[in-house]
Amino acid sequence: MLYFIYINGQTKGVLMLSSQITEIHYKQRVFAVDIGTRSVIGLVGYYENGKLVVEYGEVEYHKDRVMIDGQIHDIDGVTESIRVIKAKLEGASGQTFTEVAIAAAGRSLITGRARLSQHIDETKPIEKHVIDSLEMEGLQKVYAELLEASQEMQDYFCIGHTVVHYYLNEKTMLSLLGHKGRAIEVDLIATFLPRTVVDSLYAAVSRIGLDVSYLTLEPIAAIEAAVPANIRLLNIALVDIGAGTSDIAITKDGTVVAYAMTATAGDEITEAIAQAYLMDFDSAEELKCKLREQPVQQYKDIIGMEYEKPTEEILDQLSEVIDLIAKNIADNVLDKNGKAPSAVFLTGGGSQIPRLNEMIAGYLELPVERVATRDMSNIPNLSVSNFQLKGPEVVTPIGILAKAVSHLGRDFVEVFVNGAGVKLINTKTLKVIDALMLLGFNPQQLIAKAGKSFEVYLNGRRKTVFGETGEAGEIYVNGEPSNISTPIKPQDRIVIVPAKHGEKREMTLGKLVHVHAGWKVNGAWMSAITNLRVNGQAAEGDLLLSDQDVIEYEQLETVGDLRRARILGEAAVVYVNDVVAEDSYRIAEQDDVITVETVVQEIVEGGGAAFSRVAVARDEAAVAVEVVEAEVGDGAGSTAKEAGGSETVGTLEAAGSAGQVEQTEQTEQAETVGAAGDSTVIISYNGFPLKLPRGLVFVNLFDYVDFDRTKRQGSLYMTHNGELVSYTRAIQAGDVIELAWR
Repeated sequence: MLYFIYINGQTKGVLMLSSQITEIHYKQRVFAVDIGTRSVIGLVGYYENGKLVVEYGEVEYHKDRVMIDGQIHDIDGVTESIRVIKAKLEGASGQTFTEVAIAAAGRSLITGRARLSQHIDETKPIEKHVIDSLEMEGLQKVYAELLEASQEMQDYFCIGHTVVHYYLNEKTMLSLLGHKGRAIEVDLIATFLPRTVVDSLYAAVSRIGLDVSYLTLEPIAAIEAAVPANIRLLNIALVDIGAGTSDIAITKDGTVVAYAMTATAGDEITEAIAQAYLMDFDSAEELKCKLREQPVQQYKDIIGMEYEKPTEEILDQLSEVIDLIAKNIADNVLDKNGKAPSAVFLTGGGSQIPRLNEMIAGYLELPVERVATRDMSNIPNLSVSNFQLKGPEVVTPIGILAKAVSHLGRDFVEVFVNGAGVKLINTKTLKVIDALMLLGFNPQQLIAKAGKSFEVYLNGRRKTVFGETGEAGEIYVNGEPSNISTPIKPQDRIVIVPAKHGEKREMTLGKLVHVHAGWKVNGAWMSAITNLRVNGQAAEGDLLLSDQDVIEYEQLETVGDLRRARILGEAAVVYVNDVVAEDSYRIAEQDDVITVETVVQEIVEGGGAAFSRVAVARDEAAVAVEVVEAEVGDGAGSTAKEAGGSETVGTLEAAGSAGQVEQTEQTEQAETVGAAGDSTVIISYNGFPLKLPRGLVFVNLFDYVDFDRTKRQGSLYMTHNGELVSYTRAIQAGDVIELAWR
């Protein structure tokens, strides 16, 4: 990177920094060319003691009509003209040039304006890289706004920009460098041209081994040379009239406030001469250039006839086309400025057409003397040697050279994004985001969006089913995973993989309602979900749900629920996992519910009476029915055996034959093994079954439930199996968790 060295307020040289200081350049030559429709002008120069020194200059006319209206049509033809210029200047200077500064005509020009502010550290002086960074962000803002308005901007390239105003703490400043403040702001105009225009310029110079060190717009360059900063306080229109285009820049209050162009220029005069006097284009061009020099013109038509005519007679013949050029220029000036400017400066070879300035003054209602041609003599702080041209046609080439020299170190960096070359202004430490913004790539395209959500109602409670999450975009720089803030350097290859947005989630009824929840009651499976209906219709677990579906069901949770559903008798004694359970007990999925029905039966044994109780008991190996006898009164009877003892008094068949009991045993064992190998557990969450992965602790629950903790809505009520919550307590199958705002 290059930094200017200031000594006693004057620029003394440029300090080149890479990883360390290498050398100080007090005279660094710059090679600049103005690629015009009719010719190429090349200059070599540098800054010294506050002056722009034009050391060498050459002009080369195109052999054929290789450009039309500022657009290159024959790249090889233009390249040949530049090659000749380059060879002459290398021979004169003794230096080989590998870089060149160029400018583009304003054909198909689009401009945009943006104002951008930034808060800064008010304890530190503002450095140049901070200003450059702010300007770069301003350019990106202009481009983004233009791209939003028209997708055609994808085919445009930022050709240059002009700062309208700087602001420090909301006060206008001519320069921010070295000042301190809490906030800086820039108001700038950015100019854009079609990539085809820019690419053809690059192609023309690259074919002879030249890289573009600086690229600007012709009116920006012309105003740099022809309208010094102290004159820009006035409302002035500068018009650079070339052969193919007339480029316009307007100044006011010390800065450039607008740019414009018209495709009517010097070639319209040449073509009118060729048609009126039956001449070939080159002969007509030669005659046009003599109109200001001689009162009488001699020429020869394509048949070979020679003629002699007064210049005024020829100008009368051309009056209509000269008037057209003047009107188009005046209309554009009025459109961009809103009124006639204080003065109009004309530059470029086309500005020498007689009567043109008078007609422009007429349309703008200005005194003729206020529409004046500017040439080399009007450029301050300029020293020229070894260059013969001094007219208005050299103003733009000198402006290109001046801009290029002042922007040393702010050349272009080329990187590749998904294989396409992108040229960035090297004004700061560049990052991936800079290249993406220039391409019009919105960083939001790297963020995966969830699929469309929809809502259903579970027993009157609204439930949101969120869409699939999608896949985030990826960025690679030279094959390495990166991000938008990754620094980039010349020739880096960036690959952007946009995000894949999520799809609408397919949600079945069985995924939302645990339709398979239940327990074994007396060895038989009993579902915990009953009367399941969707939109009033009976439904199965594989039903695909839709937005606004209404789901209704009853859920059995406690022993009391089983009684009320008449699954258990009112008089039944209930054992859960061999422990007597009250009606309030919440049954977990792995629980075995075993009931004991009380039956009174008279038994006559040796004249004694006894009551028998039929009990369903659980054994490790089988489900059997034992008869436990209890002695009643004084009658003789056998002593009851303890349940689970080594001796069984008698065995009855319960709920079927012995074969059915054996089958129940096998099914139970198979289901027990399956549960042990399952990777999920089912808990009760706020009265509803919830399937979770194994191995979670309480705090993980918030990742799986729809519970808003961001807004306080009362007191937070949390219990885990009826106890105070410990966030690190493991969640087990059958746990009962309640979570609510109260």
